[in-house]
Amino acid sequence: MAERVVSMHAAYKSGAELVDGFLARPNVRAARDAIVLIHGYRGLDDAQREVTRRFAREGFVCLSPDLFHGKVFTNPAECALQKSSLDISRAVEKVVDSVPYLRRLPFVGKRKIALLGFCMGGGLALYALAGSRAFGAGVIYYQSLFPDPEELKGIRAPLQCHYGTGDPHTTKAEIERFSAALDRYRKRYEIHMYKGAGHAFLNNPQGKNEADRRAAGGSVVKTCRWLKRLFS
Repeated sequence: MAERVVSMHAAYKSGAELVDGFLARPNVRAARDAIVLIHGYRGLDDAQREVTRRFAREGFVCLSPDLFHGKVFTNPAECALQKSSLDISRAVEKVVDSVPYLRRLPFVGKRKIALLGFCMGGGLALYALAGSRAFGAGVIYYQSLFPDPEELKGIRAPLQCHYGTGDPHTTKAEIERFSAALDRYRKRYEIHMYKGAGHAFLNNPQGKNEADRRAAGGSVVKTCRWLKRLFS
């Protein structure tokens, strides 16, 4: 049964900068495992907020940091410009610096924290997992920012990865290249493919087809079961 959640603005320090975000959590006193969710190239929009709530209803404390300083983009060309202009190292620092903030919350404390990213955020999640030991697991949704395979050497956490077979941005060749690198470096991972689903099937639900809806629902179930089993 889905849990009742409370959602709110969040903010934490990363260096000298204040990083805003969106937090959703079960409305209970007990500490829960947490998920940091990294948005795609549109920014922290309403769809990202809803996905944050969706995982919170499954029992996790969920935080989506805002890497675009309150700006949301809808034009594909402008979205792509934001992604290709991003300071990757600084974005990763902001993501990793969310962990001490979550640790200070009584609803998380010493519980496990996973990192989950969509599209651009999927690639950022891989960089963060390779450079930090703060996360107990990584969930990658159709990354559209592709780290050099050498960057993947540092990953220690297990990965669960989700892709649509109809995705023109995260192609079969990119997935195979990624999988080959993980095999080469003997990483723990699993890949789930969703027939007919396109790009952003979970974090951009507007006007999606039946294959995307099935992929969205099925992937959330797989992600939550995997994390709960891993963190138990």
